[in-house]
Amino acid sequence: MDEILREALKLAVPTEEEVQRAIKAELELKKRLEPLNLEFLFVGSYARNTWLRGNLEIDVFILFSPELSKEELERRVIEIGKRIFDRYELRYAEHPYVHGELLGVEVDLVPCYKVESAEKIISAVDRTPFHHEWLKDRVKGKENEIRLLKLFLKSNGIYGAEYKVRGFSGYLCELLIVFYGSFLECLRNARNWSRKTVIDPKRGEVRKGEFFFVVDPVDEKRNVAANLSLDNLAKFVHLARLFFERPSIDFFLPKTKKVSVDAIREAIRLRGTEIFALEFEKPEIVEDNLYPQLERAGRKIYEMLRREGFMPLRFTYFASDRCYLLFECQIRELSNIMRKLGPEFEDLENVKRFISKERVFEPFLEDGRWWAFEFRKHTKPEDAVADFIALNYQALGKNVGMKIKEGFRILKGEELLSAPLLDKLADFLGVRR
Repeated sequence: MDEILREALKLAVPTEEEVQRAIKAELELKKRLEPLNLEFLFVGSYARNTWLRGNLEIDVFILFSPELSKEELERRVIEIGKRIFDRYELRYAEHPYVHGELLGVEVDLVPCYKVESAEKIISAVDRTPFHHEWLKDRVKGKENEIRLLKLFLKSNGIYGAEYKVRGFSGYLCELLIVFYGSFLECLRNARNWSRKTVIDPKRGEVRKGEFFFVVDPVDEKRNVAANLSLDNLAKFVHLARLFFERPSIDFFLPKTKKVSVDAIREAIRLRGTEIFALEFEKPEIVEDNLYPQLERAGRKIYEMLRREGFMPLRFTYFASDRCYLLFECQIRELSNIMRKLGPEFEDLENVKRFISKERVFEPFLEDGRWWAFEFRKHTKPEDAVADFIALNYQALGKNVGMKIKEGFRILKGEELLSAPLLDKLADFLGVRR
């Protein structure tokens, strides 16, 4: 295991060239910022020397008076960005920040309010300087342990708190290593985590709670793991167990093995299910707004398919140049008719109304109540989906719903295999790599 970790560190620790490039960029940033008479602070993984090789990004927070409006904050940070960067773009989190490049290094210039304590924050980013202050000395000597954890998570697709991933944030990784002391101790203990584990780094204790909770040491009411999905928590626990059972450098390597189209085609044949995808134009919104809407749209359609009797098995969603909602149903085609529940025989008035309705087939009695055969509106899941969208697009998320309403394609069969969702389809079907 020691040999594996040594090999993993070679992949995780930045090269000397990367370190020197970072130092030059930091010095140049300070040179450009200092004449502007600003209060600024280097924070994040670069400031604490915990960034992964190939993932260098410098975060600089500009501290402003709480008396400033958010509009003034935005105006000032844009003005600073113009003076600091040759090229920049405005990005959005809780409020706008400037992303630019300096000497080949990506830099985020983030405005925040200078408040007395984390209890008095005005926006979420105001906590970050307090996070940095709490961690900066505690991570010393543990930087490479943090890098091992980050690489382990990244290689297995669960690093990053953004909604697209819903994994472990960098801050969460650092807290876990500070709490457990090392990468191996973190994994050793993670094998016994549950959905009700509470980890309190400030008090140095683990206890049971209502759900998985990592207490923010600068704001004890805040769960640092709030964005971590239950499935990704479970995946990490499973990976930790596997690592101790069968240690391998593979846990630290990207999963690059591709599944052949023939293997996916054969999986579809063996399953005998109806698999289809909705493809539509990607709305121009940030990913943290897009992915919750994709999930909402997928879930609404999945619930409709269940109600209509198509017995859906799973759904998933993702975005590349376009958006995709992927479904699998056990029923390819339903019968033309279905049973309609009627009143109990004692309910005279409702019985009269029920049996007097014009139908092709006569109603019948079963277990003391009336039933009837009625024709379905849709017998195929994709037809049900198209009709549901026409009537309910507004329930599918503000931006996603409008894009689906404007136009979508349903991909089936070979069209699925030629679309840019093969890797997602392979994972969705559980095709072994």
